Amino acid sequence: MFEKGFYAINLILGLLWLRSSLGKIAGGKFVDSLGSTLTKISPTNPYPFFKSFLQSVAIPNARLFGQLSMWGEFLTALSIILASAYLIFFNSKNGLVTFLLIAGLLGGMFLNTIFWFGFGYTNVSTDGLNLLMFLIELVGVIVLIRLRFA
Repeated sequence: MFEKGFYAINLILGLLWLRSSLGKIAGGKFVDSLGSTLTKISPTNPYPFFKSFLQSVAIPNARLFGQLSMWGEFLTALSIILASAYLIFFNSKNGLVTFLLIAGLLGGMFLNTIFWFGFGYTNVSTDGLNLLMFLIELVGVIVLIRLRFA
């Protein structure tokens, strides 16, 4: 019973990633507007290493970073949703599916970390949501590793 609830939480997490990514894909403006968004927020970013990264790498390559972010979110969502749904409905400890879920959770952790350093300081909601999602993903990876190798 614990495992199905655990996978359901991950499924919900995957749906959050899907909603975010589809909004960027369907809206069609994310990639084109990322450079100006990053340019506006970078001067007030409180993390010197990340501020430097934004100004010297991300802003000059904003279109590439926009594409990577948008499609990274989508692939993260797909891997979490498909793996979680499979594990809920087929109740199998398939190693490949478990690996897919771990990969999706690690991708989400990476994206949440980047978003937190980039925008977490801008408001409490962004700060809290990225930290909460990161924590759920981290716990998910730990639990999956323990379930798989216990």
